[in-house]
Amino acid sequence: MSTAGLLNTILALRSLNAQTIEGLPADAPYKALVCVFHYGGNDSNNLLIPRQSTAHQTYLANRTVIGLPLTGILPLNSLNDNGMELGLHGSMAGCQELYNQGRLALLANVGTLIAPTTLADYRNGTAAVPDNLFSHSDQQIAWQTSAATMNAAYSQTGWGGRLAEAIMAGQERQSISMLISLSGTNFFQVGRTMLPFRPGPGGTPTFRLGQSSRSQDVTRYAAFRSVLDAEHANLMEDAFADLSNKSIVEADTINAALQGTGTFPMIPNNDLGNQLRTVAKFIQAAGPLGMRRQIFFVSNGGYDLHGDFIAPHAQLMGGVSSALKGFDDALGSISMSNAVTTFTASDFNRTYDSNGRGSDHGWGGHYMVMGGAVRGQRIYGAYPDPDILAGTNPLDTGRGRWVPTLAVDQYAATMAKWFGLSSSRMSEVFPNIGNFDADIGFMNA
Repeated sequence: MSTAGLLNTILALRSLNAQTIEGLPADAPYKALVCVFHYGGNDSNNLLIPRQSTAHQTYLANRTVIGLPLTGILPLNSLNDNGMELGLHGSMAGCQELYNQGRLALLANVGTLIAPTTLADYRNGTAAVPDNLFSHSDQQIAWQTSAATMNAAYSQTGWGGRLAEAIMAGQERQSISMLISLSGTNFFQVGRTMLPFRPGPGGTPTFRLGQSSRSQDVTRYAAFRSVLDAEHANLMEDAFADLSNKSIVEADTINAALQGTGTFPMIPNNDLGNQLRTVAKFIQAAGPLGMRRQIFFVSNGGYDLHGDFIAPHAQLMGGVSSALKGFDDALGSISMSNAVTTFTASDFNRTYDSNGRGSDHGWGGHYMVMGGAVRGQRIYGAYPDPDILAGTNPLDTGRGRWVPTLAVDQYAATMAKWFGLSSSRMSEVFPNIGNFDADIGFMNA
């Protein structure tokens, strides 16, 4: 294990000291949330697309060079399309199948909000809007913290971290963080006392010297362990040695549990798929590890497509679709489909009109939520009227930057309720939730 890996494991052990007022019932079944974050701002105007002929013509008039032909849009058999005939990007056959099977839902026009906002409120300056709209870094923080303003105390922690701390007492094993990131550091999983565990590809890092048969490695490993086992007069040295020993033991425990998991060949070998394969391994190992709640973070990037658009975006959407479909199949193979809810997020949507080559930074966008507990085959929220040109749409702040009609807080709180967060603690995790309906209705109990 590298020094950085060792320190990461030590930091994860801070979760041992987490204190909560309220935990899970003793018989609570296992559940997991998996956040799939698209860095760069996914143009979800080309994820969920109108298919009715006149609406599609209006869509093409707005999107021009980045619009998709009708033949390139996959039909959705929606149970509640509100009179709109909408479809998915043509590269997303896997997600189309999941949707039509009732295992995936779509949320329309979600974005960072402090309170419900109209276009008039936005234009006349009476609305409290999130800080630095259309900024990648600020909106990534706003999505992952649900704080929407950098002056808020909540901007220092992520909603995934706060959610984990609120129910931490329900975990049988508390020395392993329920927060696991397969994509490095993030804001989403930072808590007040908890930090995410960040395993390497395929699982947790191992203390490689201890597994080597080379004589010099065996000698070095024995020397290192003797240093850790020695008595230390300095309290910081003693604490470091104690946590280092614990981290090595925990790494061995996790590795042993992961060795008994599947290879999940149905998940594709792309960047997102490889992260989700490791997530599936951790989920399969949850029982032996004593975990009853876990929150995972995976991501991919490349969505900031101001220039060349059609082919790169199609590749991204196809990769996401195949990874999600493979992950869902993997969960089914280990009978965990109903226990895991996977959801997408991104910095923001992009402009409905084109800059001549690609699209620019926007606001409200469309997202996917997947799992056996999802009330799928439905579209939740208010899709911007596809028969109205950008510039005249009542949600358009300019160039088709939609004022969101669903807040990130609502999206997240609906999943947090299913995850086990009580209504009495909802505002601790989601500071603005009192301004909104806390349950959109896309999760079964």
